[in-house]
Amino acid sequence: MVLENLSQKHRLSVFILFCFLLVKIPVLSQTAWFTDGYHGGIYGHYPQWQARFMVEQLEKHPDWAINLEIEPETWDTISVTDAENFKAFQAYFEKEGPSGRIEFVNPTWSQPYCYNISGESIIRQFHYGMAKTREYFPSASFVTYAVEEPCFTSSLPQILKGFGYKYAVLRNPNTCWGGYTSAFGKNLVNWIGPDGTSIPAVPRYAVEELSTESTWQTESWTNSNSFIEKCFANGIQFPVGMCFQDAGWDGGPWRSEYQPTRYTTWTNYFEMIKGKVEPEDWHFTQEDIKPGLVWGAQVVQEIAKQVRESENLLVTAEKMAAMDYLFNGKSWPEEDFAEAWRTLMLAQHHDCWIVPYNGRPGDTWADKVVRWTEATNQIASEKISNLFARTNNTEYIRVYNTLGSARKEEVALILPEHFRGRKIVVIDAKGKPVPHQLSESVDGEVTLFFEASVPGMGYATYWLKQSDKELPSKKELDLSSEKLTSSEKLAIETDYYSVIIDPAHGGTITSLIDKKKGNKQLVQNGKYLNDLRGFFYKEDRFYEGSENQATVSVMEEGELFTRVKVENQIAGHNYYQLITFYENNPRIDFTLHIDWDGQPRIGAYDQSDNYEATDRNKAFYNDDYKLHVRFPFSDIGRKIYKNAPFDVTESKLDNTLYSSWDTIKHNVILNWVDITGQEQDYGVALFSDHATSYLQSDSLPLGLTVQYTGRALWGRDYSIHGPTEIRYALLPHSGDWERGEVEKASSQWNEPMVAQFTSGSPEQQERSILETIGDNLEITSMVVENGNLLVRIYNTSSREISREVTWNCSVDKIEQVDLKGDTIRELSPVDKGAGRLQTNITIPQFGFVTLRFIDLQIKE
Repeated sequence: MVLENLSQKHRLSVFILFCFLLVKIPVLSQTAWFTDGYHGGIYGHYPQWQARFMVEQLEKHPDWAINLEIEPETWDTISVTDAENFKAFQAYFEKEGPSGRIEFVNPTWSQPYCYNISGESIIRQFHYGMAKTREYFPSASFVTYAVEEPCFTSSLPQILKGFGYKYAVLRNPNTCWGGYTSAFGKNLVNWIGPDGTSIPAVPRYAVEELSTESTWQTESWTNSNSFIEKCFANGIQFPVGMCFQDAGWDGGPWRSEYQPTRYTTWTNYFEMIKGKVEPEDWHFTQEDIKPGLVWGAQVVQEIAKQVRESENLLVTAEKMAAMDYLFNGKSWPEEDFAEAWRTLMLAQHHDCWIVPYNGRPGDTWADKVVRWTEATNQIASEKISNLFARTNNTEYIRVYNTLGSARKEEVALILPEHFRGRKIVVIDAKGKPVPHQLSESVDGEVTLFFEASVPGMGYATYWLKQSDKELPSKKELDLSSEKLTSSEKLAIETDYYSVIIDPAHGGTITSLIDKKKGNKQLVQNGKYLNDLRGFFYKEDRFYEGSENQATVSVMEEGELFTRVKVENQIAGHNYYQLITFYENNPRIDFTLHIDWDGQPRIGAYDQSDNYEATDRNKAFYNDDYKLHVRFPFSDIGRKIYKNAPFDVTESKLDNTLYSSWDTIKHNVILNWVDITGQEQDYGVALFSDHATSYLQSDSLPLGLTVQYTGRALWGRDYSIHGPTEIRYALLPHSGDWERGEVEKASSQWNEPMVAQFTSGSPEQQERSILETIGDNLEITSMVVENGNLLVRIYNTSSREISREVTWNCSVDKIEQVDLKGDTIRELSPVDKGAGRLQTNITIPQFGFVTLRFIDLQIKE
């Protein structure tokens, strides 16, 4: 025996080692799992040989399984350009799927990030993507949602369940360039969304740390021995790793370091551990998503603006076309809208946002977004204009309201040439004049603004005619109003506010008093509202617009609004802001336009010569040094709420600032953020015309990111390509965001009423699909499908709502349906007579319902 030849000390050492091995053997023999697969598509990356390669590798490795996240439109191309191999892959799927070795885990059209687009856009991504996938794989089932990129948002449980999903995966271990989720729990969690919907999910485990060797991976991307051993040691009984390879990687099965490891599809993994572990409840919030995009970069800013514009325009066009279908019997343009959504969904592709410069010159992702959104806008605009007959009779104006509640606000349209210079008046259906105002552009085009009152989801008609009223004053029509170039302060008075704009401090707002709220002063003493501030690192200093003398002009002043222009410069770059104060609306609108001289370098520090992808600290993470608009509110506090797709989240962050990849915070403004005091008796909402980041720090209650230039992801130089122009708005209000109706005001800002001239004397001067829906219910979609009307209603409030809704129609049947179109229940409407029905709708907090009206007829 070998031990006989060893010293007692060595015998003891060997004995201890032997015992240690005995203890370790059971651990090392425990099985771990791994989810391999492919990510990409015809727009991202998908080589012609991919279909053949997958079949060959599956046959070569019978223990392998793949999870597919492939852009569905890919199959339209590959089925033609690689027809033989694609047919072989289809046949293999029919043999091995859908519950075998191949699973489609993300059928969205373009794999969007989700948190940066509208909830309705997310629904359409699944709707069109699933339909396209089933064109080529009829037996495909969609059971588990899993992604390579951080394509998450808090309300996904509700959407996934609506489409029939049973499971989800809340991690993206091998592609964290654009962010990642919080670490939480073990084995399984019940991912609970804001509406209360729950779906079993695999989280990024609490012990699953970010990689120490990269800035784009977590520990589970290779199932390392140390990771799996840590999982077992912390009570994770069925540890699973994950790596979705990019389509085009030709190494075959991704190698798991730990053995024994079994490959599995995600659904088979969930089914295998069902009943063996108890999921932990996780009320996942929007702040559990940590996105790290290059906020403030002009290219990202432009993409976000273009996507938002198209989202707003397309949903408006659909609703108006549905009204045209119901009111006028016009056909529903299904193919046109499908194409408009196709190009918009492509513009929402995650690669547009994270690698906008990739591609050939003239055909980068950013270039594609311009073409895609222009195509969407063209279709949507045509559908809107088709509702108005082309005519030389310009006396009658029809105004459409595409929201669910009645509105009274200003609308705008170009004044015909034969009315210019004449005395005019705008008359409503009762023959009463309504407030109006004229505005002339520098090229002589005159815009007519007037106050319109329109019922929910309907239209109203107005009459434009000559009047004995005096012509508008010069100030209403001319842009060349007197400019304040001295230190004289400009005082603005409206029914809502008393405002002081100070040219000596960059034309900033030094006093903003809310008359409706007990003359409350909103600006901190000695501070400057809407000031610009940023660190220009070539000059090695912060610059602020308030350092300079500005020129302030009263551009327009009339019955509806007063518009002020502030002209200034920062670090030698000229900019102007247009500030609009309304007489009958508490919202204050801003347009910021910057004309850059050359290539300014704005950010925390210069990384032009020392950018390393693996460095955790990067200049583009630090918003405090980017150019931003500052809002030093007085006595409001630091309680922040922010909206998200089908959600509003109360922020738990002390501040939004971070400077390294491993400390990313959720600092995203989708449509709005709202700041209130601890008592929640008063607040101010900030609206943005694009998804970007907001600031909150010890020294600044609220700020909006405007510009970053310099090195960022993949060492790209994110530079200036032209002027910067963004729109934002402030809405002071009573109470918190909910009592202040911030979500409703945001919808009005994003979906303004549409006014246009119409022919003849309309027989129906006012029509509406519904009479009342309430301020907390929002119609996010109204379309026609198979001759039936589909209406989606979202409860924007933090409490369940049960409400009676009166519909101006007769109908054979009303059904509540899920997102697949399957009936959940049939509603029992009450006939109110005269072609009117009343239904009771109950919707949980931040939930939505979809109603299908079968054989609907609108009352005359």
